[in-house]
Amino acid sequence: MNIAPYILAHDNWISMAEFMELALYDENEGYYSKNIPGIGFRGDFSTAATMSNLPAKSIVALWRECCKKAGTRLPIIEIGGGNGDMAMAIRREFSLWEKMFAKYIMVDRSRALRNLQGLVAGSAVSVYSSVEKALKRVNGKAFIFSNELPDAFPARQFVYQGGKWLELGLTVMNGSIVRQADRRPLPASSVFAHWAKEGQVVEVHDSYTKWYAEWQPYWKSGAMLTIDYGQTVDKLYYRRPAGSLRGYKAHTLLQADELPALAGRCDITADVNFTDLIALAQGCPNDVVHYMSQRQFMAPMADMNKPEDKHLIAEGGAGEYFNVLIHYRFNI
Repeated sequence: MNIAPYILAHDNWISMAEFMELALYDENEGYYSKNIPGIGFRGDFSTAATMSNLPAKSIVALWRECCKKAGTRLPIIEIGGGNGDMAMAIRREFSLWEKMFAKYIMVDRSRALRNLQGLVAGSAVSVYSSVEKALKRVNGKAFIFSNELPDAFPARQFVYQGGKWLELGLTVMNGSIVRQADRRPLPASSVFAHWAKEGQVVEVHDSYTKWYAEWQPYWKSGAMLTIDYGQTVDKLYYRRPAGSLRGYKAHTLLQADELPALAGRCDITADVNFTDLIALAQGCPNDVVHYMSQRQFMAPMADMNKPEDKHLIAEGGAGEYFNVLIHYRFNI
């Protein structure tokens, strides 16, 4: 994808979030529109669902617990289910009765991924383009979950220079695409007060915040589980002065400055600020929010004879680098 004409058409400057939106989600050339084989061992990156059945076991255990608390069998809504691996892993954990009567819905903004999910899961799932449509289908009551979703939302990037925050974006200079800072209004985030250190680069998933707010009124009761890599704001940029924006191609790490040349051909991501996610959930009156490490969430279901399970709950590794937010809403 040649993004130079797009940049020039937008006053020769676009934010990193605008770049991510184009590179990942453009209908014709975006990574998630045309590069579907990029998920899994043979692709550009792997998710936990491709490594072990432990995530599915843990999610099903929480779903059953939430169904008991709610006093009803809650429909399951998976957001951003990729190639359907997690959906199939979860259905393998279901009892026969659950397979027959539990509603499973998948939501994805990518038309190509929705088509793939429909092919993989068949009549076992329903597929929708938005959370609002899915919630209307189940009258607002659902167990909602995602695995590595917020990190895939376009992130704005900022740098602290000369006592102020500047937004980083892309411009065309002497025929090359380079990053350039510009003074723009800051979004709401805990990161600015905590990491105001000369030269520090940070990311804000402002697009996730806006998306989250759009569908909250449609969710009447249930629970929401979010699993992703990242930390609370106090730990997020420890020893990371250049920020966390990066890419992956063929399981190879790409630095931020390498991404424009590979737009549409690589995954792009940034670590999640769980302090901001917790604040979003706590902003919902009367709801209950629990935050924990992936290790704490998955350890009760882990088989310590399986190396893949041990990897997912490892101290100092995936077990602590991935974290979990559980948002309960049973009183509406």
